[in-house]
Parts: sequence; structure tokens; C-alpha cells
Amino acid sequence: MQTQNIKTLANAVLNQYDMQHVPVKVESLAELIGAEIKKGSLKNSLSGFSVQKDGVKFIGINSDESHERQRFTIAHEIGHLFLHKKDKVNFELDGVVLFRDGHSSVGTDVREIEANRFAAELLMPEAGLRKRLAKEGNVDLVGEKIKTNKLIATLAKEYDVSPQAMSIRLATLYFG
Repeated sequence: MQTQNIKTLANAVLNQYDMQHVPVKVESLAELIGAEIKKGSLKNSLSGFSVQKDGVKFIGINSDESHERQRFTIAHEIGHLFLHKKDKVNFELDGVVLFRDGHSSVGTDVREIEANRFAAELLMPEAGLRKRLAKEGNVDLVGEKIKTNKLIATLAKEYDVSPQAMSIRLATLYFG
């Protein structure tokens, strides 16, 4: 799915479920779309997974990871539930099972890239983020490292995401 379509879908979800305020309450959103979240210790580098079968939606989250990482993973898995509901990934379950792990962030699986884009749009909606950045005046993301790092930390706290997620989001908005 094209980036613009993912952005449109994420914004439609935010509007439909009245989630326009940041930080977006992703656990509440999961509940509203009928997905049950279970948290527990997961093996290896597995951050989370989603299962969708016969109208039942389930999201598993690695409770050993940071709060911000868990939030991003929930948003990522919600993305899978919307974007990839027709994919047949695990034939033994005859349903959709998609995993978020270290492989998800390396950009080699189209479905993982799409789910990451959806999560970024859901947690850090472009329009609101651009409006928030406009209040900062002239922002130089490359030149002024100390000022930029402080801004990234502030925005990450406001949006309840990691500084890394916010850095990637800003880079994508400005340079992507």
C-alpha cells in the first residue's frame, strides 16, 4: 500500500474512533476495534504479534520492553490488523499471524514497512506534528544538535514515543 494511502487510513482510524489527541491511547483503540491485548515475556527479539481469525483479533506484546516500545508495537500490530487482514501467514492456524521483531525495522518485508508507517502515522500524526513544530519556529534538524536533541526529547514525551521513534518520524517528514 502506498505511503499516502497508509496515512489516509491511519487518519481515518483516528477520526473514526475519536483519537485525535496526543498521546494517542493505543490500548483503548485496540479495545475499540475489538482486539484483545495480552502482555507477557516473549522470547528472543520478539516485540509483539497479531492474530486475526474469524473476526477475533488478538495482539501479544512483550512486557519486557519499554513502555514506549510497547506502545509502538501495539500501533504496529493494529496496522497489521487493518492493512493485512487478508494475508495468510500461518497456515496451521488458518488465520493471520504477523510478528514484530528485530527483522521488522530493517526494511526488508513490505508488510513490516507498511505496519511501521501506519504506527508512525497513528502515534505521531503528520498534520498535528507539523502544527506542533510550527510553534517552535525555524527548526534545523541537522545543524543544531543540542537544540534538536532537546526538541526531540520534548516531542517524544508529548507523544509518548521513544526519542528514536520521534527522530525517525521527523527525518521521514523532512527528508523522506
